[in-house]
Amino acid sequence: MGWLDGVRGVAALFVVLHHTWLAAFPHYPYNRGPWWLGWALYGHFAVAVFIVVSGFSLGMAPVRHGDRLPRGAGTFLRRRAWRILPPYWAALALSMVVVALVTGPRTGATVNARSLVVFGLLAQDVVGAPAPNGVFWSIALEWHIYFLFPLVLLVSRRFGTRWAVGGSLAAVLTVYLLSQTGPTLAKLDRLLPQFFGLFVLGVLAAKATVAPPSPALRRLLTAALGGLSVVVVGLCVVEGSAWVVDQFFWMDLLVGAATAVLLGLLAAGSAVPARAVLGSRPLLFLGLFSYSIYLVHAPLLETGWLYGIRPLGLSPLASYWALLGTVPIVLTGCYLFFRVFEAPFLTARSWADVGRMLRRGRRRAEPAAGMPVAVPPEPAIVPAE
Repeated sequence: MGWLDGVRGVAALFVVLHHTWLAAFPHYPYNRGPWWLGWALYGHFAVAVFIVVSGFSLGMAPVRHGDRLPRGAGTFLRRRAWRILPPYWAALALSMVVVALVTGPRTGATVNARSLVVFGLLAQDVVGAPAPNGVFWSIALEWHIYFLFPLVLLVSRRFGTRWAVGGSLAAVLTVYLLSQTGPTLAKLDRLLPQFFGLFVLGVLAAKATVAPPSPALRRLLTAALGGLSVVVVGLCVVEGSAWVVDQFFWMDLLVGAATAVLLGLLAAGSAVPARAVLGSRPLLFLGLFSYSIYLVHAPLLETGWLYGIRPLGLSPLASYWALLGTVPIVLTGCYLFFRVFEAPFLTARSWADVGRMLRRGRRRAEPAAGMPVAVPPEPAIVPAE
């Protein structure tokens, strides 16, 4: 499924373009840039795509084994930790240094020991601390979703897929509604419960890898994908960006549902033109190190903005084009980070293996499953993954 790396590559590039746009037009969630660049405001949706991809990628092995993790929950969690934590901690260290010594002096941003502890323990979704890197919020969310994944599979085995998916979405809706009841439970909204629902939708889409939909169902899914796409784009155009950001819970679910349908169709052999595009070499290459792109593009991009572009005093649109010109350099930096801090953990199974690989210069790469995540038969989130 090479096209799956292509999906990751598109999502990672979208996040980078989103942050490029934010630097030049800093009035989020309002669009103060040209209307034809308005799509760049919605980079948040790329994270939703990453989470669905993570559920899809990590779900492929269990759906082939009767909704069981082939080596058990403990092994699954250990392998997830080995896959995502070392590069994440390296990115955390890099981000702390960049904020403290490079970007912080010009922006006023600070980091402290609390930042290191909270973000190092992946507790940033429940404990407040100065953020060394604006994208790290989603890593904690996905990490905690991993602990719920075995429960979803257990419900699916005992009661069936419908109960697992329906129960998960009902739990998501319950948490969201509780968070809207008043200040006491408002902090529940920080957990972004819809992301758990998106992960489960990705697992559901993985069913298509073992039981492809019938021709009639494929036509229905194709129509559903078109309808969901029209609804999402229509709401963005008609209601505007501020409304969309305020309604991220529902919008994320719509985008996630559309992504899950697309993945199911692609896995079943449909959407041939999309498979060809997503399987192209440039997108496969970006997908290879999409997790590293996600982790470290922000400090690299901000450094270029603060020291290279902003001092020029250009107009917002000219600044955007100038910063966009630095994206290849940013991606190169992300790739170098991947080679050193991520690739060794894709093939090695111990720190001793990592040391031997680094000494020999052997850094063979396997694809990441989502933004933060695993590879078939046991994938990686991104977003997984």
